[in-house]
Order: sequence, then C-alpha cells, then structure tokens
Amino acid sequence: MLSKLFTLASLALAVNAEHWIFGGSRPIVTERLDSIVNPGGIGTHVHSVVGASKFSQNYDYDTLRSSKCTTIPVQPDKSNYWAPQAYYKDQHTGVLTPFTTGFNIYYLKRNGPKNQPVKAFPAGLRMVAGNPSRKVYNASNFEDQAVSYVCLDYSGAHNGDPDWAERPDFFDHTCPNGMRAQVFFPSCWDGKNLDSADHKSHMSYPIQNFNGGDCPDSHPVQLVSLFYEMFLNVQDFPYYGAGSWVFAMGDTTGLGHHGDFQNGWDVNLLQSAIDTCTNANGNVMDCPVLAAVFDQAAADACVIESEVLSENVGLDPAHPITVLPGCNPIWDGTGNKPACQQNDAIPSFVSAQEPLPSGWQALGCIAEGTNGRALASASTKSDNMTQATCASYCAAKGFKFAGVEFSDECYCGNSVANGASTNLINGDLCSTKCAGNANEMCGGAARLTLLTNSGVSASPAASSAASTSAASATTVATSSSAVTSSKATSSTKVASSTKAATSAVVTSSAAASSTTSNVAISLPTGGASNSTAAISGWTAAGCRQDDVNRLRTLNVDAFASNTMTLAACVAHCDSKGHTIAGLDAAAISGSSSGSATKTGAVLAAPTGSSSTCDSHAPAKRNHKRKAFGRMHENSDLF
Repeated sequence: MLSKLFTLASLALAVNAEHWIFGGSRPIVTERLDSIVNPGGIGTHVHSVVGASKFSQNYDYDTLRSSKCTTIPVQPDKSNYWAPQAYYKDQHTGVLTPFTTGFNIYYLKRNGPKNQPVKAFPAGLRMVAGNPSRKVYNASNFEDQAVSYVCLDYSGAHNGDPDWAERPDFFDHTCPNGMRAQVFFPSCWDGKNLDSADHKSHMSYPIQNFNGGDCPDSHPVQLVSLFYEMFLNVQDFPYYGAGSWVFAMGDTTGLGHHGDFQNGWDVNLLQSAIDTCTNANGNVMDCPVLAAVFDQAAADACVIESEVLSENVGLDPAHPITVLPGCNPIWDGTGNKPACQQNDAIPSFVSAQEPLPSGWQALGCIAEGTNGRALASASTKSDNMTQATCASYCAAKGFKFAGVEFSDECYCGNSVANGASTNLINGDLCSTKCAGNANEMCGGAARLTLLTNSGVSASPAASSAASTSAASATTVATSSSAVTSSKATSSTKVASSTKAATSAVVTSSAAASSTTSNVAISLPTGGASNSTAAISGWTAAGCRQDDVNRLRTLNVDAFASNTMTLAACVAHCDSKGHTIAGLDAAAISGSSSGSATKTGAVLAAPTGSSSTCDSHAPAKRNHKRKAFGRMHENSDLF
C-alpha cells in the first residue's frame, strides 16, 4: 500500500506542463568529490558527476562557466549534476562493481494555482535534495517523497502489480530492463541565499506537492523545477536479495539516495527558454533557443579538465574493490552501524590526462586512409592504451607521427598515406575513450587522434553544420561502445531484439561500382513517399531493427529535424562521407560508415522482421523518441 499511495501522490499534478529533457547524459567523472558538502576537500563517498568539464573540489560559478565543454548536449549549460554511485555486490566474492549510469535531466515549468512567474536558477546557486543518512520513509514528508525508484519492464508482464509499482526504496526483485533512481529538487528559493549551512534551508518544496505548486512566503521565488532519473543496469547482474545493490555511502535500502546541483547556466538563456518554450513537451528541439545550441557531438567528446583523485573506485575490472572508498561500511540501517573496514590513505590529485612525451603534441582528429591505413609503418594494441602510450611507442621506433584509434589501437609512420591527410575533421568524431584512461579520447571508428613530434601543423576542421538539404536541422553525433569499424565489409548483420525500434535504411553504392545510377529516394513498400529528391548512388534497403541492447545501430553521426525527410537524411549522411543512412521515429536521422559497403551491400534483416517500416506498428514510448538524447526512450514524466 505504501508504494501505491506514493505513486498516486507523485502524479497528483498534470504531467503535460512545459518541460525539456537532457536524455542519456553521461558522467564527466566518477570520483569521491563533493564541492557542495565537502568544498576544498575529499568527499565522504563516490559520486557520478554529469556536466561541465571544470568540476572540482571547489565550486565557483565563473570558473564553471569557463569550462571548455559539458556532457549536457546544450553546451551553454555548464552546470554539474551528481548523485551517489551505485554498486553491485557479488554474493560470493564481495567484489563491488559500479553500475553503468546515465542520467535523464528534466527541466519543468511547474507553478501552482497562483501562477507565480518561474525564474531561472540565479548565478551561484547550489542545492541538495535527499539525505544520504536516511533509513526510514515518512509518507507525509515532501523531501522523502521526492526520492523514488522505477523498475523497468517493457514486457508489461507486471503491469498493475503493486510489488512492481514506483516506490521510495530498492525493489525486492530484479528489473528486466534496468532501474531508475529518481530525485526531485525543491523549486522555491528564499530569494537571498545561494547556499545554506545544510545546503537545503535556502530552498523549499512548494505548498501543494513536492513536484509542483505555489511557493510559501518564506521562499517566495518560484524557480524552474529540476528532476533527475539515474539509470542503473541492474538487469546485468544476478539478484540474490537485499544487499545485492548498494550505494557508495554503504546504503543497501535505497532510502539514502540524493542529488546535488551547482548552477553553471547562462542565466539569460535559461530564462529565455523558460519564457518562450511553451510548446516543449520533453523534446529539446521544440525549444528554439536551446535547439540552436544543441550539440550532442561536443557532449560526447567532452572530457574532464581539472585534476582527478588517484583513487580506485571500482571502474577498472582489472583492479576490483571489495570495500567502498572512504569510511562507508555496508549497512541496512538495522542495529549499530558497523565500523569502517579499513582506513583509506588520503588520495592525491593527478592530471586527468597523461602528459605526452617531450616534444609531442596532439594535432586533432583525422579520417583513416581510403586505401589502407593512414599510418602503416608500425602498430600495436593495448588494454592500457592512452595518447601518451601510443606516442611513446612510436617515438621509440623513430617515427614522427602516432595515431590512436578506436580506444586501444596505435599506429605509427613518418607521413600519412593511403589517401589520408592531415586535414582535421570535427573533433567529436574522435570521441572514443582511451582503453587506459576514460578521461581522454583515443580516436573513433576509422578516425585517428593524430599526434606528432615533427612540428607539423594541421588544417582546421570544416564546419560541423548539417547539410543545407536538411532545413532547420541540428547536427548531433552519437557514440557508444558498440561503434563498429568503418572498414568496408560485405555485409553487416543487425542483432535481433525483442524490444527493438525500427528504422528505414538507405545505402550508397559509390563510384567503385560501375553500375551506379541516380535513385529516387522513397520509403520502402508500405510507406508513403515523402521525397522526390534523387541522390547519386543511393538506394532504399528497407526496414531494420534499431536500439539493440539500448545501443544505436547507426552510431557514428545523427541529427534531428522537425522537417525530416528521407532525402534530408541521405543528403546529410552523404555530405559526411557515410555509406549508410537510417531514419528513425519520423525526425531522427542516423548514419555510419561501418554497416554497409559502397558496393551495394545492405544490412541483413533480422530473422522474422519485415523489410518495411509500418508507421502504425506499436512502439513503446515512441512519443518520447524525438530528440531527448540517448536513453530517452526510458524516460517518464514526473
């Protein structure tokens, strides 16, 4: 009954208010720092931190605003958003494995009956929601109600089952499609203080409900509402009962979940979005002032700028941990809290990126050769690969150039060859994390991060703007651990999935074939044509499954447009040199160089699938697929 009442309270307000979502935002760093609660020092427990690249042990609004980038797709938002890292505890070995996390971050316009004006976060504001020490649930307390969990099961097998309903603590069973840990922040400000001793008193929840309503006289300023969904891949680990899941502060109940926020917004931009984006219903692209600065590619390529703690938090499978960093004994809240299992040495701060050898510099991102490797004289591969590791390897062999590709590959040469050049392409195309250091990038799919000790300069990258054929489009790029090599293969199969979306797929057969011709782009049989454009060498290849295991099949580049057509999608992908294009959910175009060749090969259809994309076929939550970012299909209004 508790969870059922909790859910009803959560949904008391209308859910169709103006809002937008930064979907699938990845952490910029995972470490034991908290610039709000423990400024200038080491935090008490590990956090998963999303946002601006200058996150550090101290918060200063101007410093944060000077960050080079953020993992939030709207780059002028240089805020940081964080929550405690969650771990899986192995029942037999005691090894603590961090869950993979990603955040959906909601901005909601939630005023009450008085219709108070909603204001942007003031410069310098910071706040905390939730309590890491909490061990009980008070159903009448808004702060307690603001923390909740959702068990994701797309099969619908447990619809209506109260044991699977949204609840204020961890579930007593696994979740087939993952679990969301959620926190809703207070939205009423006292109008004076940017922080308070407990980091909460300067803020208040509204009068009517924790997630919307009028502000009390003590906190009269209505701010935009902020809500986090943190995704945890609990489905990837066997559930054995209470204690399977534990937060970084040792909590096995889930009641101690919390969130922190420090503002780094361009305040005028945020206020403009609040005032003008009246048609936004989750989709950032429905908010023109935010769509204009939406850059998923920059978010994907962003790495931490500041120093990081030299502390093992469990992210490296080669060095597992059995004790939570800091003094955080695992405890379910009953009896006396256990003593710390060990006294950790105080970790030091180190550079996030390993320095290159003397005389070496990074030039930027280049494309692989068209007829072979750009750097073909020597190569190596390592699970510990970094830019510095590659440069040192090539330097030891006497080469002037080094290139890191696809996380763990290193290539050397005295010049670039086989059709490659030192002309730089957009840096976001080299956004694969180094195998040996997640805080730096090591190339991408058929893309090299080029390093040199020769003093050679490189030509700057061309503009990343989308093709003019795609009117009103915003260019974004996607990345994932499933990016495939762009070296041509005769065919590539798409793995089947019981929860897969579908995309219309178009392939290119380029100049290598003597039989190419202009092909009018149209939907496969069963769909009405929405284009009369003819683009040389392209042909429709039918409908294929997407989002296998929550990863995009075409994952090198993408863009979204409210005026999307097949021709616009193909024109964009063709302009980027890709050989396959796909249109998903009416407004999203994706492309890749690794899923088909330029000789007419196509994606193999999964067993039992149709070659047509039926616009009337049921799809779960497709109303939210448009342009939220990755993991947006798992989001809910709250």
